[in-house]
Amino acid sequence: MVLAARTASADCPTTPDDDVCRPWSALLVPTLEAAIYAPHEGPTFYGGGFEVVWIAWSDNSDAFGPSQGRLRSDVRYMRGDDTPMVMARSGAQVAFERNASRAYGIPYFATDVGFLWSEATGRRWYVDAGVGMYLVHKRTFIVDIEVTGLLPFKDPDALGGVTSRLALSFALW
Repeated sequence: MVLAARTASADCPTTPDDDVCRPWSALLVPTLEAAIYAPHEGPTFYGGGFEVVWIAWSDNSDAFGPSQGRLRSDVRYMRGDDTPMVMARSGAQVAFERNASRAYGIPYFATDVGFLWSEATGRRWYVDAGVGMYLVHKRTFIVDIEVTGLLPFKDPDALGGVTSRLALSFALW
């Protein structure tokens, strides 16, 4: 038994008879999200929003590139201490793994460019980057959680901070 032991391999077979192993892509996937934004100075903002996933994909193979990912744009309405804020951004999520061969627990990297607006700050452009996890990644729905660091181009000491979100994407077709 000791001689037969070897490294576990969960790669998809060359013939994809499992749903996880079948490559797919989807366009215009709607997403609902709950979000938190905690700037260095000021109140913590809580809210939600809507995201459009322009393209999402899953390809669990040995091909070059990430096995899962998506290009996206979102808008959020948030409140903190009775102060409303709107945030909007566009960017990408790409899995760290090339051949995840599963539909759950897939870590990813995220990066975006966007702006936030409130009466107190006006419009502030920012970039963010961070990590997340596809808790479930199936053709019909995706559940993910993400934490990013937000870096505004103006007033980074006050408005820089951390954002987090929990999102549910569902395919309409």
